[in-house]
Amino acid sequence: MNSAVKTPWKKAVSVRSDNDNNYRLYLTMEDGEQFDLDLTPLINSREAFWRLKTFRYFRQVSIDPLGGLCWPDGEDICPTKMLDYIN
Repeated sequence: MNSAVKTPWKKAVSVRSDNDNNYRLYLTMEDGEQFDLDLTPLINSREAFWRLKTFRYFRQVSIDPLGGLCWPDGEDICPTKMLDYIN
């Protein structure tokens, strides 16, 4: 997703999940920089992310209009926080 919303932070423009059963995501930012994120510590430490423990659901990740990560039932990770999980 490419959003016209201007922000002071770099936004993710694409995301894909790993095909293996792990909590790894591959991000591409608006400037073309790419990151490999491992969300295992976040998912295992926050009860609010219990749905993400199901790999089929975890793979439904998308990019929200502000460049963060989001899932269908409302879980989200803001753009400035997601880079804390760079592998």
